[in-house]
Amino acid sequence: MKTLSRDFAVRILMILATVFYSADSVADDALLDTTAFSKQYLVQLSGTVMNETFSGAQALLTLMTPAPGSSNPYQLIVEGFPKKNSRNSFFWNAEYSEMTGFANEITCDIKRTFVKPVPMHFIFMSPALLNVRDVLQEKDKEQEIAAEKVALPTLINARAGKLKLHIYSNSVSGTVWMKGYDPVEHAFVQYSARLYGRRSYNLKSKQEIKK
Repeated sequence: MKTLSRDFAVRILMILATVFYSADSVADDALLDTTAFSKQYLVQLSGTVMNETFSGAQALLTLMTPAPGSSNPYQLIVEGFPKKNSRNSFFWNAEYSEMTGFANEITCDIKRTFVKPVPMHFIFMSPALLNVRDVLQEKDKEQEIAAEKVALPTLINARAGKLKLHIYSNSVSGTVWMKGYDPVEHAFVQYSARLYGRRSYNLKSKQEIKK
């Protein structure tokens, strides 16, 4: 009799554990709760582009409910901050990529196509715009700084890329790479970066063309 009681108790505990585990899984899958239609994060970027390392770039990451008819579980926008065309930042619109989501992880792949470009890009200061060879020969940092003040970064349209994120209620981290053709350098350029950031509220990037 005691054995039957013990077996019954074990089965009850197993059922309860399954229920609680399922509830936690559902909670983890819901990156947006019922009271919020979007979440915003201010992220820091560091990485490499055309063998040049960079750090200190910023971007705004906004996670939203998907548009009606979208096959993606979420809509995700990443854009440079404080300016949309900030150097070494990037623009990502998840609607034009293939998204998979599991628990707190989101992965976006740019749809492989060379026929119709996707409206996603990264911002890069082509070395040709800075006359890098002259700068290196003269070892004149002031000349490079002066060139940066008048030169506009090049917008490189992405032809391939992947964005992978770990999103939590108050923080986000991940990696991104994008590859596109630089019309100034006449060569393909790859942008790779790590990103991390915290939850932010009511921030908005500015659209500036001139420096």
